Amino acid sequence: MPYNHPMAQKTFVLFLFVTGLLAPAMAAATDLVDFTIVNRVQFSVPANWPVIANKSTSEKTVFAFQIPNPADKGTSDSSNLSIIATDLRTAQDRDAFQTQASSTDHNALEKKLVDGWGCSTFSAIQRSNQTQYVIWDCRRIIADCGVSVRIAWPHLPKNPPDYDAQMEIVLSNFLTSVGPFKGVPKSGVLRRPVN
Repeated sequence: MPYNHPMAQKTFVLFLFVTGLLAPAMAAATDLVDFTIVNRVQFSVPANWPVIANKSTSEKTVFAFQIPNPADKGTSDSSNLSIIATDLRTAQDRDAFQTQASSTDHNALEKKLVDGWGCSTFSAIQRSNQTQYVIWDCRRIIADCGVSVRIAWPHLPKNPPDYDAQMEIVLSNFLTSVGPFKGVPKSGVLRRPVN
């Protein structure tokens, strides 16, 4: 069929339209979104992580993200990560943050994951459906902010066998991305491709 045939032109236009729709979706899986907190702390998450909570006051900023997991489709369970940055204005604030890090209400085990971060991990059962979750809490001080990160993921029958190891890598990559603000962007959010 020659290109100037009406059917060929319609097929080509449909191809361009579908390609235009799919390209951002495919790119989103590998893009990162950079966030800044009060021009002091910066971190990155994959662009396909929906923001499920975002709250900011003069003392504290909270972001929470859902981590996509095909195994949780159709369930009330989800893998998620939150970051809280608390302004440590005084030595008393700093001492209180460090004291909180050393006290825990759970049977948490201290674990080394990323240099500069104090991390602990424990398991918990979600009361509503009895699903077991793995929870990691990590903390450090960055640019006069007490930064707390929590990641939680469910043990689901459809999870891949190495899902715990995959999630520890997700946490490690996230913690590595958290650091002092580097001066980009003023708007607070920047999308960039993964290198």
